[in-house]
Amino acid sequence: MYGYEVFHEELMKNLIESVHGGKSSHAYIFEGEKGLGTLEAARLFAAALTCSNTSISPCGTCQTCIESKADTNPDIIYVRPQKDKKSIGADDMRALSDDVAIKPFNSERKVYIIEDGALLTEPAQNTFLKTFEEPPEYAVFIMLIENLSTLLDTVLSRFTLVHFPVLSEERIKKYITEKYPEEKERLPFLLKYCSGIPETVDAVINDSEFESLRDISLEKIFALASRDKRDAFVIQKFLEEKKENINQILDFWLSFVRDAVLIQLNARDKIMNVDKKDILKDFSSKTNPEIVLMLYDRLVTAQKMIKRYVNIKGLSLWLSLKK
Repeated sequence: MYGYEVFHEELMKNLIESVHGGKSSHAYIFEGEKGLGTLEAARLFAAALTCSNTSISPCGTCQTCIESKADTNPDIIYVRPQKDKKSIGADDMRALSDDVAIKPFNSERKVYIIEDGALLTEPAQNTFLKTFEEPPEYAVFIMLIENLSTLLDTVLSRFTLVHFPVLSEERIKKYITEKYPEEKERLPFLLKYCSGIPETVDAVINDSEFESLRDISLEKIFALASRDKRDAFVIQKFLEEKKENINQILDFWLSFVRDAVLIQLNARDKIMNVDKKDILKDFSSKTNPEIVLMLYDRLVTAQKMIKRYVNIKGLSLWLSLKK
């Protein structure tokens, strides 16, 4: 769409038309899961807002549009954490406020794209609110976020919310078959695993180690559910060897165990790993349902533990189901 890869064409068309109709806002939240292309959508919208062509925008041919596509438009500013920091603090927002006071260089508008609103600390959000007290006519803010609960209500109330839903199965199927026609065999699994998120499709297909890691993770599922102390060491060794992939391994295990629960509940049509159903049926038939449910809960907790930087040995002991 206009040279940008966006997945919500109708939504963006309506948004751009609202600008042409004089109904633009000073602040937008693009809310949607990671992988839905909200950043690319924000880039497109910023290009439309700053385009110098008054009859159609983004025209794609004016100097401003060319600069927007190349991310060199001085009137489109990307707001990210500083290189040595993981969050956006109050000082960063004060610097932004100072920059807002400077008029656009070439366009009628100056657009600020906050790439991840979840990284704004509470003091930063409160500082940001002051910028909204009397914003200049030319300033437009676009904030990308996955979870609205990370924002203060006072901040939310100042923004126009634009929700980006996951793609329908029909739409994501079209995306896969057109972009990756060679993936016909894996299509049923991709439709389930990627859950309507196109960038997840890209990540899976372009990851040369994805299937091998998935296969070896599945091989360990019996040891994971075992109460034998020796199997606990097998899991520990495996996680230590694959520590750089531990988040993905936990995701795999969680999906396998979830499927096992569904199989035990006679809901096989809902399983995600459709290409591994025979192994999962075997696992489900040989593992006590109580153990499967307990393992599922422990894997959910394990994902939280990893985020708190718990070491591999501690994680392995937690996952072990030995008495």
